[in-house]
Amino acid sequence: MIYHKKLNKQTLMIHKKILTAWSLCCTLLATSFCTSCQKEENYSFSPEVPETPATALSIDTSKDSQLNIRQESDSTYILTGKTGNTDPYFFSNDLEETVPEECCVLEFEYTLKEEIDNFELFFIDTKGAPDPARSSSFGTVKPSDEWTTYSIRLKKLRKKFNWGFNGEKLRIDIGGTDRTDMKIRNMKLRVMNAEEIKAEEEEDNAENEKQKYEQAIVDYLNTSYDSHITQVSVKSDQITVSGNFTGEGTYFLAEIPPFMDLFAVTKIEDVYKTPLSDKVFTQTLPRKGTIEGQEYDRLLSRWAIFKEGTERDERVSHARYADEIAAVRHMEPLNPAGKKGLGGIINSEYLESDIRDLGITSATINICPVLFMHSTPQADDIVHVYNGKEYYFSKSFLEANLDAPLKVAAKYHVAVAGILLIHPTTAAGADPEIARILQHPDYNAQGVYTMPNLTNITSVEYYAAILDFLAQRYSCNEMRIVHWIIHNEIDGAVNWVNMGSNVGMATFMETYMKSARMCYQIVHQYDANARVYIPFTHGWTKAAGGGWYQVTDMLDMLNAYSRAEGDFFWAPACHSYPEQLTNPEVWNDKNATFSMKTEFVSLKNLEVLNKWVLDPANQYQGKEKRSAWLSETGTGTRIEPTEADLTKQAAGFAYGWKKINALEGIEGIQWHNWYDNPAEAVLLGLRYQENTGKPEAGQPKPVWHAYQQAGTSGEDAYFEQYLPVIGISDWNILQPVGE
Repeated sequence: MIYHKKLNKQTLMIHKKILTAWSLCCTLLATSFCTSCQKEENYSFSPEVPETPATALSIDTSKDSQLNIRQESDSTYILTGKTGNTDPYFFSNDLEETVPEECCVLEFEYTLKEEIDNFELFFIDTKGAPDPARSSSFGTVKPSDEWTTYSIRLKKLRKKFNWGFNGEKLRIDIGGTDRTDMKIRNMKLRVMNAEEIKAEEEEDNAENEKQKYEQAIVDYLNTSYDSHITQVSVKSDQITVSGNFTGEGTYFLAEIPPFMDLFAVTKIEDVYKTPLSDKVFTQTLPRKGTIEGQEYDRLLSRWAIFKEGTERDERVSHARYADEIAAVRHMEPLNPAGKKGLGGIINSEYLESDIRDLGITSATINICPVLFMHSTPQADDIVHVYNGKEYYFSKSFLEANLDAPLKVAAKYHVAVAGILLIHPTTAAGADPEIARILQHPDYNAQGVYTMPNLTNITSVEYYAAILDFLAQRYSCNEMRIVHWIIHNEIDGAVNWVNMGSNVGMATFMETYMKSARMCYQIVHQYDANARVYIPFTHGWTKAAGGGWYQVTDMLDMLNAYSRAEGDFFWAPACHSYPEQLTNPEVWNDKNATFSMKTEFVSLKNLEVLNKWVLDPANQYQGKEKRSAWLSETGTGTRIEPTEADLTKQAAGFAYGWKKINALEGIEGIQWHNWYDNPAEAVLLGLRYQENTGKPEAGQPKPVWHAYQQAGTSGEDAYFEQYLPVIGISDWNILQPVGE
């Protein structure tokens, strides 16, 4: 059947279902009429159903795609990278007709010189614009000198994005290198074979189980229990747990260590049980215990009330973490004196002068334990004892990469937040055994970093030892980490805190909260003023990437966990970049609106984030605002900027700064990047890239000078040059925020 082009997608689907039903009816009628014939003539009637032909796909060679694309006479496409372009991709030509629903396997043959580190598809509708929220990543593609077939099943994604109609197309991203050398032929969308159908069914069954698990977490957070853990107090040698329960039967207090799955456990082992007799109770237990032969600090556990059953114990309360933690060390609060900060400080020749000359009062620093922890002792290692076991950390690495910049920051009373990043086993420079222990068991190659493995006692002990070592070493006036940012951009977890693909948000948050709580509990022994920051992208009510989560949903879940399991001082660390990274004209971000339902929060509409922070429903214990850091934020330009681009970068900062400085709920901005880094496909630096051999290498850019003037008596005079660039007459730019 030929569909008329003016029919919409819904109409097409209805027509297709009618045709399918009519075909089935015809088959049934034919079968019933021929039953007697089959018996008498001794043959079976099996009407042939022709296999749906594949839909051929061709590559659009006319579009700028950071690739040189040439089509040979035999329809082979030759793809080569353009020097300096690290985001190679290409487009298919528009579909000339609607693709049959059953054609849901993308297949092509290829040769390839170097591995594609991240094969990604954008499902583009007739509007024609690639949308990160309509994309999905598929991991690596292996190199091959011989023609090799590559295929991926897209049934769920076609349904999710309602894609495959006349005029739509694909954008195919092939990694992050300018060294692309690839040939492609016979690209098509075809029906699944028997093996693929079986794999799809198995995935569907597994997905049903995942959804049940996901719902169990949501139900737990939303349930109002009649029994409660009311207080958990941790002293130097004991833990006191208070609570109450109602009902008849046998009840007990259960210890839930991080590696125990609260939503999968059926029977609590005796080692984790304390019998309860009084309905209002206070139980005091030793702080240290032994689990699987290893000493364990119960500071890390949460506690819940269970009713004992024959085959399954019933949880009758929320679990609760420690409310009070005995201090090992006392640190005075270090609150930033201003709002200007630097993101990702390193031991650079300009560090001290930039802190001084720019008026920096806050900063972030990357902490990558897999790169400086050893599984066996090395000559210069620092030995750290945690729970009776020795752990080893490279002294030379720490002194060069953490100690040195932290000492400079401390000299100027800069409040530094450490960004905790866990590399996978594939990371260069990683101790393979440490990486193996810490890598989440469901990690896949799509992630730059991994969620720490908290599924067994050994991995939990290693992670706790890291946190304890860092908290001890950097809770001092000489080199201090004041706050801790737990991992990176958790709404983009599949890329930045990977624990597998297609992980439900509640499932992810259950593990993430364990990591955040472990850090909070351990650090608060050494610095009771430390906060845990939760990092997000500029997404808000719209996922900022394919397979990502919605930030507002995650914030709601953080609040739900705080209500259910006891509040702790977490705060948002937002990456409020422009809607388009290479466009510094933040004032024109069309999808960053002044509504709590805005898709994005960029420097244009920080009023939205400010309103969220000041809302009593979102405050710590309902009385103290969770001041937001813009812990990775900046305006940038394309790779080869013009003078006008550089001016707009500075203007974009000035526009954002006027809001940051005026909004009570925004505690500061930590500018990213300090130096240009072309590998990010955008130039965000306050300074030009170092070591390029160019005269300007490492030198301040126009935005550096704007940053210097911000917050000084010369700000207004200096910023005046940006008013006509933005197209406004004054800095009266704050806007009211609607619902």
